[in-house]
Amino acid sequence: MLEEVIIPPVPYDKKQNKLEEGFLKAEDNELPAFEEHELGGIQTSIETKTSEKKTEHHGLPSDTVHKVLRATCIIALVVWFVLIVFLSIITNSDPFYTLVGLSPVLLTIIVTYILVDKYHLESGFLMIFPFVFTGILFMLGLAHLLEGIDYKLLSSVNIIFGLLFEAILTIHYSILRREKTVKKEEVKEGKVEEKFIVRLDDEGLKSFVSSIEDKAKAINAVIGRVYSTHHGGSDNLRKKIRIDAEHYNEINELKNQPHDKRRILAIELLRKIKDKLDMLNKSEKDVFDKSELKQLIHLARDADGAYKILDVLISNDKDPVKQYYDGAVEFCDNALDELVANELETMKARAAERKKRKIERAEKAIEEAKKKE
Repeated sequence: MLEEVIIPPVPYDKKQNKLEEGFLKAEDNELPAFEEHELGGIQTSIETKTSEKKTEHHGLPSDTVHKVLRATCIIALVVWFVLIVFLSIITNSDPFYTLVGLSPVLLTIIVTYILVDKYHLESGFLMIFPFVFTGILFMLGLAHLLEGIDYKLLSSVNIIFGLLFEAILTIHYSILRREKTVKKEEVKEGKVEEKFIVRLDDEGLKSFVSSIEDKAKAINAVIGRVYSTHHGGSDNLRKKIRIDAEHYNEINELKNQPHDKRRILAIELLRKIKDKLDMLNKSEKDVFDKSELKQLIHLARDADGAYKILDVLISNDKDPVKQYYDGAVEFCDNALDELVANELETMKARAAERKKRKIERAEKAIEEAKKKE
């Protein structure tokens, strides 16, 4: 006798509840093998009469921005080292003295990197550091503590180099973080038919996991920035609303599971991810402890935690958080609808086939009984 499988109800979607009611009414809850419905991706057919161009915006991943930041700082360090050698040669001075004289540039690069990479500070405030560090060097020179160093010349070089570095970095960083513009056809009239098809074979799992992983990582990155340590957030606080990497990693591990169990496991894992997404629509006070709320600083939010977490994320980050969230929710809802519907359809087909075989066996038994009579 086959093992009975019970699918717990989905509390957040009426459509899925109806599907699962039928699911549980099936005559036998045997896990079906994969047959049809194993194509991948989203297929959309569109018939239109008129259309117009619409501009939409999408943010760049923070990982990409930080890679560019690191590359810019490394290039600046290389130029700084070359400048030390060059100035030492043309001024016929000790390279060590030149290095000390250009140390404000080194400090500017290091401090800027830390502030931008860790605290996401990319404003004109960074321009102050070349003046601060160079001012210290200049005062040490006036106090005759820098014998052998042409501090006046090097101070000028420090300010020029530092300001150019900050200006280039700030502009470059802002451009990358700015929402990139793409053009999309908006259908004004016509008939749109969209079919979301989930594929759980070995090849299809890669695309499936990639789709949810990209969305989850984008949302987690925003959570990490808004509820960062700099804003009084803690790892425990972020963990409450962060989409666990293990969930989409487990989906990827479905390739090690038999085909007849993959769909059920995928449904369970998607529900876990959807639960975390639903949590973002709750107010901060409904999710975080009072002590955690009191620690939060420098954020556009209600002091008592009355704002929804999603609204706080949107108000305090430059990335298009709402698009990330809506995309993730839509993906999970569509995938769950498709998976549950396919499971129900397959089980009904199997139940009908078993019923047909029972009727055939009964008719055969009756015929044999008549022959004996």
